[in-house]
Amino acid sequence: MKRHTALLAATLVALSLLAACSDKPRTAKKDRSAGGTSEILVVTQNDEQWNGMIGDSIKHYFLDYQYGLPQPEAQNDLAHINVSGFSDLFKKHKCILEVEIDPKLEKAKAETAIDLWAAPQRYVKITAPSNTAWVDLFETQKEAYKRWFDKVERERILGVFRPSIDNNVVDAIAKKMGFTLTVPQGFYIAKDESDFMWLRKELERSSACLLIYQTPYKDTAQFNVNSLVAMRNMILQKYIPGPLEGSYMATETEFVPPLVKYVPDFPAGYAVEMRGMWKVVNDFMGGPFVSYTFADSRTGNLVTVEGYYYEPNQKKRNQLLQLEAILYSLKFVED
Repeated sequence: MKRHTALLAATLVALSLLAACSDKPRTAKKDRSAGGTSEILVVTQNDEQWNGMIGDSIKHYFLDYQYGLPQPEAQNDLAHINVSGFSDLFKKHKCILEVEIDPKLEKAKAETAIDLWAAPQRYVKITAPSNTAWVDLFETQKEAYKRWFDKVERERILGVFRPSIDNNVVDAIAKKMGFTLTVPQGFYIAKDESDFMWLRKELERSSACLLIYQTPYKDTAQFNVNSLVAMRNMILQKYIPGPLEGSYMATETEFVPPLVKYVPDFPAGYAVEMRGMWKVVNDFMGGPFVSYTFADSRTGNLVTVEGYYYEPNQKKRNQLLQLEAILYSLKFVED
């Protein structure tokens, strides 16, 4: 853990020096936040809290494996320091969870702040009269904390992508679908049909892709997992052939059944997320995907935006997160 903290400190120092060397004055806005991808900085009062039941509950939740990845990868990375070392340098971390035990309190409480010391940033502090009370409150609210931290991560990624946006691709999406996505340069439109768009970014050993497809919206039953998988498989078989004759992309349902859940913060309004694995029928290719499906009241269509990734024998969490950030950048075009 000391080595992890030292690496985190080195990253923060490097980013601080980079900001200090910028030609543009930063006095009018917050410093840029720091920290590794999907990393949360946990601040405790002492090592006993980190190594005891409080630390165990934090690790059990945030270090749980992310669903739908071919290799085991934790949802988040955790860095840890004690509050005695929580200097201004560490306060620039983008995601901070602070622990405090105060026996004088009657009950546990949670506080949060946005962009308190840097931007983008989310700071959460849970104060409780005992370790047990702290864990109890954390367990009831942990999903909200993760949503907040994930939002900061997406904002950070989009902040990197915006200066390199590909206006031609963005305009093409807007013209056909009536909304925009923050698509950076490197993606190209591989297929453009009346109900389908396929955007690809191809490198020597990897492939990052975005899909946009729509069908007429009929009723809420289209949001259940079976309907979503059936629609996805129909679209993929029609538009995305595999490398061999008779092969095509489909959804893996046997070994990694796709999971569907409602997401409360998607910019299109009511939407469901589907996360799982794609495969190629009659071939051996596969990888993770994440999609968001919503009803567009302007057109009467059920719309899905999806990102999927391919890179054999490599970790894929961070790359899939970049695609997820692009999907969350969805913004309807004003009439």
